[in-house]
Amino acid sequence: MQSIAAQRPAAPAAPMPLKRWSVGALAALIALATLWFVLCWQLSGEWSLNEQYNYGWFVPFFALYLFWLRWEDRPPLEIPNSKFQIRNHRVAAIIAALIGFAALLLLLPVRLFEIGNPDWRPLSWVHASIVATLTLLYVWHRGGTLWLRHFAFPILFIFVAVPWVTPIEVPVVQGLMQIVAAIASEIAALFGIPAHLEGNLIRIPNGLVGVNEACSGVRSLQTSLMIGLLFGELKRLSILRRVVLIVGAVAIAFVGNCARAFFLVWIAETKNIAAVDQWHDLAGYSIVAAVFVGSLVLATLLGRRRPGLPPSPKRSGVVGPPSPSLRRGRQNGGFLPASYLVAALCWVAFTEIASEAWYRSHERHLAPVARWTVRWPKDAPGFREIKIEEAVRANLRYDDGHETVWNTLFPIPKGFEATAQTAAAKCTLF
Repeated sequence: MQSIAAQRPAAPAAPMPLKRWSVGALAALIALATLWFVLCWQLSGEWSLNEQYNYGWFVPFFALYLFWLRWEDRPPLEIPNSKFQIRNHRVAAIIAALIGFAALLLLLPVRLFEIGNPDWRPLSWVHASIVATLTLLYVWHRGGTLWLRHFAFPILFIFVAVPWVTPIEVPVVQGLMQIVAAIASEIAALFGIPAHLEGNLIRIPNGLVGVNEACSGVRSLQTSLMIGLLFGELKRLSILRRVVLIVGAVAIAFVGNCARAFFLVWIAETKNIAAVDQWHDLAGYSIVAAVFVGSLVLATLLGRRRPGLPPSPKRSGVVGPPSPSLRRGRQNGGFLPASYLVAALCWVAFTEIASEAWYRSHERHLAPVARWTVRWPKDAPGFREIKIEEAVRANLRYDDGHETVWNTLFPIPKGFEATAQTAAAKCTLF
């Protein structure tokens, strides 16, 4: 009988109806949803303004989808059944509660400094670590170690969208730019294009072609990391195969960036330097598409099982008859009292309200900024407004800008006499 019971597969976890959600579980769900929303809102500024991290907008939706897939085949609740397991679980629960309490306390100063310094990247990493830690602790609180291992990847997936700190990003970007520029210049020379390498610039007879961060830096590297991790999770590959997939995705991105840089050099040589801007973004999107398709093919090949290899059986978290009170505690939202979870929700709300109120109270007495305008000489001969280049707009990111030209008269001394000469004047205002 024992052997038959051991071989019997574990029944899938039944869906939890809404009426069985306790007050504590609902409070924890609202608190976690608020934490994740605030984190994504804080990171959205970098995702919008920095084109290297534009892919970050997709990461929360991918993470949510991966979590839903994991929820569909989640393991049973891990319920301790012996005195030894219960004692160990209580010790672990105390440690987890202390970690969660420290993370909640740290949230207030982090948010207070983060609002005033939205581009301070170490704070973004601390903020993401706090949110991920609290989420993992609650998952462990609900389902035990099995749930913690099962849901860890989609929770930690958000870190691929957190901008790298500058001491790490700058050497990587600068190194990749120089390597890609060197390879592109060598390939151009092989095709008969005279090219001279000057740092991350390639000098050709028609002018200079620059290899910037978007051509070789964090955007392509982290996008390939995100795609590799995503497909590895969708295919449920082993750790070794996921590493192979990530290395393959990074290699595809690197080769594609070298080809992209050479393509831009070829465009500049066969046409002109101005034509490079027309093909720059299209070539970049082609690299992302190549990484996506190449990673998908590689993940499909790595995801094939050898014939005759059965899938690994799921492990149950219950060994022997569990305590009815422990089972009831797991199913009703965990062992923490509902008042603790409600208090955590109130603290999260207080953190956001207090941070905003602190800045608003100190900014209330600031002197208003003087508003000024420009009276353009619209009656001047040749006055017209010209369009500001897109590269200038992307770099300066001003709220309002105008660029105008007109003809003006100013004296130019010739010997001892001053005569009026006509010259063009140009004014750019941001």
